[in-house]
Amino acid sequence: MKVFYPKKIFIEKDVVKSPVTQRILCKLPNVPVEYIDDYRKIKIKGRMINNIYKESKECLAIARKKGKLVKQFRCRDGIIGSTEYYIAHGNNCCFDCEYCFLQGYFDNAIPTLFVNHEEMLTEIRDVIIAAGDKGVVFHAGELCDAFVFDDLTGLSRKLIHLFSEFPNARLELRTKATNLESLLSESGIDNVVISWTFSPQVIVDAYEHKTPSLEERISTAEEVQKAGYNVGICLDPIIRCEDWYDNYKAMLNMLFDRLDITKIEFVSLGGFRFLPSLARAIRERNPQTNLLLGEFVPCIDGKYRYFRPIRVEIYRELGNIIRQRGKGIRALLCMETSEVWNELVDVL
Repeated sequence: MKVFYPKKIFIEKDVVKSPVTQRILCKLPNVPVEYIDDYRKIKIKGRMINNIYKESKECLAIARKKGKLVKQFRCRDGIIGSTEYYIAHGNNCCFDCEYCFLQGYFDNAIPTLFVNHEEMLTEIRDVIIAAGDKGVVFHAGELCDAFVFDDLTGLSRKLIHLFSEFPNARLELRTKATNLESLLSESGIDNVVISWTFSPQVIVDAYEHKTPSLEERISTAEEVQKAGYNVGICLDPIIRCEDWYDNYKAMLNMLFDRLDITKIEFVSLGGFRFLPSLARAIRERNPQTNLLLGEFVPCIDGKYRYFRPIRVEIYRELGNIIRQRGKGIRALLCMETSEVWNELVDVL
């Protein structure tokens, strides 16, 4: 994976002296810097939305997160999911996946790193302590890939050190990245899981632009397991491409052949889904896309998903492979309805 080297850095004036800011600047010498008051007001000019989006991805913003750094994630009514927390360590990333829900989600598409790490760690600690003996789950990677900028920020090591103090709490670091050198220098602990979004290479080539290949992700997951960490396998979003079954079966077999099954924490399955606003952004950026072709129907949470029998077929076929090859591995659905869960109790 290539090291991210932006064409321009925007820095909020009140974080210039932050140790994390200075660390980032030391790792990115000679990059032009513009000092700003508020990262949310940055505007990248251009005539076409796709050009604006691509130019935004080539910049970097360094800022202080205002408001909560640890937020509770709740599924909407009718969607099955646990009450968990996500860590707001950044917005956007330098990858450019066509299906990414962050397109148009924020005021701009510039990758933004929040450098008030001590406040972040304090908020996490406060939530864990308030929970007492009740286990609590945190995610990093919800609004920004957990590792794509980790070589710049060093955040993962801070998080691992914190969670080593609280074995009842659990942290999942979600990524597509392969620059996990800082993580490999730390011995794995049982309550930290590194999860990858794995996609067949045909999907990577078609829709996951600027991301590491499937092979690179699997190789990195192997190294992470050797370092003592458990890993998670996220098949989300599953895209029903031509020969989808053969492609996903081959990928799952690769994963189960090469990874230590005893150190796979879970396999999560989630079909491609989108809000109308995301569909508009996808079409505006690429009018020729075939990503939105298919039998999509509106669901209870306002998102469009594959027609339910199609989703059930996909989950059942992949669930059977998981049961055959990865006995004992926990398989679960991501952002799905109770009706779909109930149809799959025999394979999940």
